[in-house]
Amino acid sequence: MGNIITLYHGSIYEFDKIDVNQGKPFKDFGIGFYTSQEESHAVRLALRNKHIEERRLSKYGKPKTVTPWLYTYEFDLQEMDRLKAKEFATADREWVEFIVQNRLSSNREHDYDVIVGPTANDNTNATIDLFMIGTYGDSKSDFAINTFLELILPEVLPRQMYFGTDKAASLLKQKGRRKVW
Repeated sequence: MGNIITLYHGSIYEFDKIDVNQGKPFKDFGIGFYTSQEESHAVRLALRNKHIEERRLSKYGKPKTVTPWLYTYEFDLQEMDRLKAKEFATADREWVEFIVQNRLSSNREHDYDVIVGPTANDNTNATIDLFMIGTYGDSKSDFAINTFLELILPEVLPRQMYFGTDKAASLLKQKGRRKVW
């Protein structure tokens, strides 16, 4: 039987079918569907997005309770042979340049079906913003990139698995969906 892994996706939307084009722009690997092997990471994202959306709605005078969801999927790693895939083993220069390119664009800046690598998470957003505006120097310089990598503590970043095409997302087998609080 293949090498089956369990993946989690935290969301404030209830859905039955993955639509990779519904993802938000300006994310690490571009518009797509993001998962984690760490259930707690997906839960944190769902709860964070719940609070962001509730604050946004409240600001417009539309207070509403938003429901966070945790989706569970299985994925057979042997399917990677059928996909155009990219893996970043660690947060390094190549990863930095790749995520910056995607975070600066509202479009998909690559043709990968699947990407695996570290998550530039909420704890790193301020550091990424400072890097992107040149606080550490020219973003192409070794000094700026090395400073950025030291500050984000790459060894503790959770890993994510990104599905950027319908072909790739169709290989995810949903095993569950539940509300999280």
